[in-house]
Amino acid sequence: MGAKHKKANADVVHAKKKTQVINPFETAKPQTARKLNPFDVHVNKKKFEILGRICKHDRGMPGVSRAKAQQRRSQTLGKQFEVKHKTNKFVDNRIGRHLSGDQLTDSVLNARYLADKLSQVRTSSKAEKFNLNDDELLTHRGQTLEEIEQYRDERSDDEDDERLDAEFTAATHFGGDGDAPQDRQAAIEDMITEQKRRKNEIAKEKDEVYDLTERLDANYKELISLVGQTSKEQMREKPPMDSYDRAIKEMTFDRRGTVTDKLIKPEDLAKQEAARLEKLENERLRRMNADGEEETSNVQPKHRSADDLDDSYFVAGLDDEDTTLAYDQDGKLCTHSNFDGESGTNKRDKEVNDSDDDIEEEEKDDSDDSSESDVDNLSDLKESDSDSEQELLPQTPKEKKPQKSNEPASLDTSIPFTIKMPKTYDNFTQLLNKRSVEQQATIVERIMKCNHPKLEGVNRENVIKLYAFLLQYIHELFEDASEDEISEHFQLLSLLVPLMYDLTHLNPERMSNTLLDVIKEKYSTYSKHPKMYPTLDTLVYFKLVSNIYSTSDFRHPLATPTYIFMQDILSHAHVRTRQDISMGILLVTIALEFGQRSKRLLPAVFNYLQGIVHMCIPKQPDEVLEITPPFERNGPFSKLLAIGCSAESKAIEQMPLQATDLVTHTLSLDFKVRVLSATLGLIKDATELVGEHVGATYLATPFLSLLSRLPIESYPAYVNENLNACKNALEQVATRPMKPLAPAEKKPKALRMLEPRFEAVYDDKRRPKMTKEKEERAKLLQKIKREKKGAIREIRRDTVYLQELRIKKQLQSDNERKEKVKRIYQEAAIQQGELNELARANKRKKF
Repeated sequence: MGAKHKKANADVVHAKKKTQVINPFETAKPQTARKLNPFDVHVNKKKFEILGRICKHDRGMPGVSRAKAQQRRSQTLGKQFEVKHKTNKFVDNRIGRHLSGDQLTDSVLNARYLADKLSQVRTSSKAEKFNLNDDELLTHRGQTLEEIEQYRDERSDDEDDERLDAEFTAATHFGGDGDAPQDRQAAIEDMITEQKRRKNEIAKEKDEVYDLTERLDANYKELISLVGQTSKEQMREKPPMDSYDRAIKEMTFDRRGTVTDKLIKPEDLAKQEAARLEKLENERLRRMNADGEEETSNVQPKHRSADDLDDSYFVAGLDDEDTTLAYDQDGKLCTHSNFDGESGTNKRDKEVNDSDDDIEEEEKDDSDDSSESDVDNLSDLKESDSDSEQELLPQTPKEKKPQKSNEPASLDTSIPFTIKMPKTYDNFTQLLNKRSVEQQATIVERIMKCNHPKLEGVNRENVIKLYAFLLQYIHELFEDASEDEISEHFQLLSLLVPLMYDLTHLNPERMSNTLLDVIKEKYSTYSKHPKMYPTLDTLVYFKLVSNIYSTSDFRHPLATPTYIFMQDILSHAHVRTRQDISMGILLVTIALEFGQRSKRLLPAVFNYLQGIVHMCIPKQPDEVLEITPPFERNGPFSKLLAIGCSAESKAIEQMPLQATDLVTHTLSLDFKVRVLSATLGLIKDATELVGEHVGATYLATPFLSLLSRLPIESYPAYVNENLNACKNALEQVATRPMKPLAPAEKKPKALRMLEPRFEAVYDDKRRPKMTKEKEERAKLLQKIKREKKGAIREIRRDTVYLQELRIKKQLQSDNERKEKVKRIYQEAAIQQGELNELARANKRKKF
């Protein structure tokens, strides 16, 4: 029984040992506790006791310290390691943060500015509490430092030194005397007041000294003229000036630069332009209603003396050519110049009208000169000096100036200068109907200036409406244009394109969406009949896109769909008439403009040019040449542009394609020659455009076989020159060796940089005897060395901790990857088993 009892006790003891805590430091009390576990305290024993040496690590708890350091690293380095290479989200807490750029008004900006200033005042209030200087605007003789041109001050910098006197030091330092106030706050306030008083006195003394110095300098300058007088003999004895003195004297008398005029904001420019047009409109209405004649008729005659001999009787109304008194056939008094049969009053009225025309011409000349000098700055908004002088001076007849033939359209007096935005499209067309090309462009320009978005907020929608009206007007012009009108329409388009460019930049997003909707509508119309070329207005819209928007972008919301649209037309539309050929060549020209900067190619362009050359080759009935659709290999349309050898074809003069070709359907001999000449030039341009591409050889080779079959003897000499130039460009690209394919060069990956290892070097040399200063320096160096060792040790531990975190992260990712691979293999095995089962079932069914 005793043995069994002992065995049971042993089992209990063994079980207690098993259930005890594994980590002995988990139950350890902090170092600041009153009772410490003696088994956790580590004691460093010293063999020898050295007087004067303090040992900080004789007792301690390394386990607890290590656990605290580990926890501290997990809270600092661990957190930083978790958020490494991760970006946070910034929250905008400003006033009106949800408003866009147009919705930010002045009140919101002022509120935001005041809130920022208040936050700055709150943060700097503590710093201003001990500021001895007054935060006031510093001036000198009524002027701030920014307004003073010269910052020269000959006063010495030693005057600014302010030292505390011995009385103040004895009273405030080292405990002070017995009579000083015991309150510290009162003492500080007294000190601040005294310092401000002393500073004011010193500043007053400095100002008095500065005033006396300036007065003395002024008196001295007055005496220089008296002292510097010398005799002629002394002047002759002076040596001549050298190049340096001469340059200094020239620089002294050089004219100084003046400040240029301030740049005008776009809002002010728009307002000035609107005011100028309104003024011109008022003058035009006054001239139209003859308001000026009433003013001249109401002028009271000047006082005339009784002795007046009427010497100046004819001065006011006649020229100075010939003032000889005479009588006409009716017996009326007149001059020698009025013997042409006109009465004096009629002649005078005619001359007054001529003088008015001269004044109008001078106004046109002045505005024209100003517009030529400052085109980009819109300086024609400014009133000319001649207009203001004419208003001040009396209206006297002037010599006539020769009229300019190129009168600017912007000053056409038959058009109102201020035009309101038409409400409907019919009203807009009524303004432009029965007007010349220049007048129509002038009307559109004045509508833009009078309805500029900077003038009123409502004008934003008016500008968009004007842009839509212009697109609709261009559609009506080119949809059913005739041969007589097509050239005039293209002239109007060339004048409207700069205006539409300016309109687009007023509101790019809305304008681009409007034009994009038009392109989409045209594409939907074309998709119903893809074998036919669209109307001419669609091609005009393509030209607008190439002139207004950037076509070199990799992806553009408007240029890219247009580029694809042109590809579809050139790839699917059949070529049957003269109009189809002209439209195709126009599309090719626009496509080359699209890829001029980006060097981007359109495959349908090269196919179309090959088809044009193919149609110029005469073929036998049984002869077939390979060509890609939409062109035909044989039949009447395969040799649509072929000509026979005749003297008439060789005598055709060189002419480019005309605008009338776009609306004409019948083919002519001169058109066939002009088409081949233009096609050869386009082939050369397209080859040079894609010459740098890798596959340019495959694009240039098919042209050589087609060009060699052309009957060049049937064409004029200039076509032969174009053909030779085109062949040379094609042969250079076709014979160019191609580079072998090679993978792209990759930059070698840099090796991962690790933390450097710091190794401490211990030296056991005895220190020699040193002086007191050197001994103190040696002690400081020893302390620095000890702190450095501690810092290195902490760096090592931090590096080890970070490496452990990286290893744990890597192991975790590896384990996740292994689990995924196992899952994939498991699913694959299940799938393979099911396939095998299906295979076995199929075999059993066969038997």
